[in-house]
Amino acid sequence: MIAETDFPVSNEDEVCNIIGKAVVDLSIMGQPVNKATLALKLLAMADQDNDEERILLYWIARKAINQPHRFALAT
Repeated sequence: MIAETDFPVSNEDEVCNIIGKAVVDLSIMGQPVNKATLALKLLAMADQDNDEERILLYWIARKAINQPHRFALAT
């Protein structure tokens, strides 16, 4: 079986994966998916992670949700 870490992934792809996981988690829990719930879910996910690089990616994901036009220009 191939693990997620078997292929190099860019930070942009990782941010998209993080946002996707948050959306799926909210959907599974029957929660509404909107900017506010996504931001809170990403914050909770960051709180549960000990990897400083991934915590930064959660912060970037939150910023991308709240300011998508800036994120699109930066990539």
